[in-house]
Amino acid sequence: MTYRILCDFDGTVTHGDVTDMLLEAFAEPGWRDIEAQWQAGVIGSAACMERQVALLRCDRQALNAMLDTVQIDVGFLGFAARCRQLEIPLAIVSDGLDYAIRRILSRDGIGDLPVIANRLIFLDDERYAMLSPHAVAGCRSAAGTCKCRAADPVEKEEQIVLIGDGRSDFCVAEAADIVFAKDELLAYCRLQGIEHVPFEHFAQLTDFLSMGLDCEIATATAACEPSVVAP
Repeated sequence: MTYRILCDFDGTVTHGDVTDMLLEAFAEPGWRDIEAQWQAGVIGSAACMERQVALLRCDRQALNAMLDTVQIDVGFLGFAARCRQLEIPLAIVSDGLDYAIRRILSRDGIGDLPVIANRLIFLDDERYAMLSPHAVAGCRSAAGTCKCRAADPVEKEEQIVLIGDGRSDFCVAEAADIVFAKDELLAYCRLQGIEHVPFEHFAQLTDFLSMGLDCEIATATAACEPSVVAP
């Protein structure tokens, strides 16, 4: 059995949503109205982010300074190292911005991780645009990054492992072989009856890797349980 791990970034690896941090700091008025349209289901996440990114007004130095303040789960570094040791492919699959993800990962010495995300384009000194090279027509979430497409098996008998926390992970959670969930994704899995392992910190998942990904879900849940806050 072979495994491939797809890991969300914003709110999963990081403490908070990086794009929201940038918008709160640098966007012109109106980005929250666009967010409300997405929350209401009027537009998809790709259209939402394209319009919001177009409202950013800051130079690259200010952008980088903000990104350099973003903190990640301290256990993620150990988790990534353990995946490398066990030769389990790990990729960041995000509906966020590739530039932000790579900047943050590089700061922490793991900038070589594969990243599948929306592309941030620098138009001039203070204006930006977003492209979605991983969008797919008919995506249920109308996302800039179709995580379901990223989860298509590369090899026969390959098992897909999802680690996530939010709405962009809902669809792929239904197709993944193993799901590690927290926050909104955890609530969704419970509501939909999707088999999953709840977690709070990557240190828990590093311990689980040592147990072996082919162990029973019940065993994995028990391993993560001490740090799980009951609903």
